[in-house]
Amino acid sequence: MADQSKDNPFMDMFQKFGENLKLPTPDIENVMEYHRKNIQAMQDATQSYSKGAQSMMGKQREVLEETLSEVTDYVQNAMQNRDPNKMISDNMEFAKKSFDATIKNTTEMSEIMRVSSSETYNILKDRMQESIEEIRDSMGKK
Repeated sequence: MADQSKDNPFMDMFQKFGENLKLPTPDIENVMEYHRKNIQAMQDATQSYSKGAQSMMGKQREVLEETLSEVTDYVQNAMQNRDPNKMISDNMEFAKKSFDATIKNTTEMSEIMRVSSSETYNILKDRMQESIEEIRDSMGKK
């Protein structure tokens, strides 16, 4: 077999060509740090979004439990009460309570999502601004 350690004139020619161009070599440490910061920002944004999704799921579970409890109570009361006027009154009361609860719960859930989305956006926006500053600073050094 041929010895791979011997000089290869073709490769030597390309190496000399590259050296003659005098291109700046990237600082690998800076490149790695730049990408590490990007990955950390993505992890932080994902964690923030996940926390918001968990809060939303918790709120939905809470709403479902409250709704099932109220419906159960309503049905039990309706079965005991045979007075038509009282049933109509109870239906109206139940409809009003349901509507009010829906508005309240929708408002709370939208606030959870607004806060979560805002936090996630700010994490990514801050990293983007930091990245632009890093690029601007690196251009100024050369």
